[in-house]
Amino acid sequence: MSHPMKWVKVKKYEELTGDTAASVHARRRAGKWRDGAQCKVVDDMLWVNLPAAEKWVESWEQNTAVRG
Repeated sequence: MSHPMKWVKVKKYEELTGDTAASVHARRRAGKWRDGAQCKVVDDMLWVNLPAAEKWVESWEQNTAVRG
């Protein structure tokens, strides 16, 4: 997927992906998403790095695939 912007505010991320801000905050708290990589806070606003978030999803799927 090609993204016109690298960083978007969490509200736009919600619109684009259907994911929630609460999920993003939970990943930050759990250490799954690192500030400066997948997300960061600028002027009290949470931003999401679209390419990094997408890459995390792809690697997460590979690491947690059910083995039969």
